[in-house]
Amino acid sequence: MVPMTMRLDVRNQDRKGVRLFFPVIVLWIIAFALLIAILPLVLVAALVTLRWGPGIRLLLFFPVFFGTVFAMSGLRVDIASHGSKTVFISFD
Repeated sequence: MVPMTMRLDVRNQDRKGVRLFFPVIVLWIIAFALLIAILPLVLVAALVTLRWGPGIRLLLFFPVFFGTVFAMSGLRVDIASHGSKTVFISFD
């Protein structure tokens, strides 16, 4: 499933900081629309360059991109620095 929101939480040791929520579903809709629009151009370029090698990589871009986006759901990154700051990023 595509992640719908991203939570970014930056805190100090005394728990003061910033907590932001981003609706990344809007970015995915725009990205998917652009990818669908350039798909015919990529297919033509892949067929033209299939003999010389880059055509295979062009054809594999779309499955790899979609696989990466769908795998991001549930990703959580928690970073603690040597100082007093912590950063937490979550895709839900």
